Amino acid sequence: MRFPVAIALAIGVAGCNAAPTKTETPTVDTAQSTAPKAEAPAAPAAEPVRYTCADGSTVEARYPTTDTAQIVVAGKTVEMKSAMSASGARYVGGGWQWWTKGMTEGSLAPLKPGEETASAAGTTCTAPAT
Repeated sequence: MRFPVAIALAIGVAGCNAAPTKTETPTVDTAQSTAPKAEAPAAPAAEPVRYTCADGSTVEARYPTTDTAQIVVAGKTVEMKSAMSASGARYVGGGWQWWTKGMTEGSLAPLKPGEETASAAGTTCTAPAT
């Protein structure tokens, strides 16, 4: 014997309208939730990369994060932030532009007031391959 289609549909629809079952509310350990969260330890300082430039100067660069660089130029530490580039990694800050390709090639150029990209050619710098 076959059930008429209307009866089968009525049973299926009735099942969709069933009252929800009672669910238990999870308990929260208040001692744990009120405790201050421990902060992650600071990352160790990035190892410096030493570059020798074509003009005889040197640049010591650290890359603490993927978005920042710190360079030491003429004895001064310059904090830099990542900037848009077509290739390589470009950083700007403190009146300087530091543009690298890999960890062995770089270019250091001064930024004129108001410049976002250096108009000066700068100097090519290289670091020994590791």
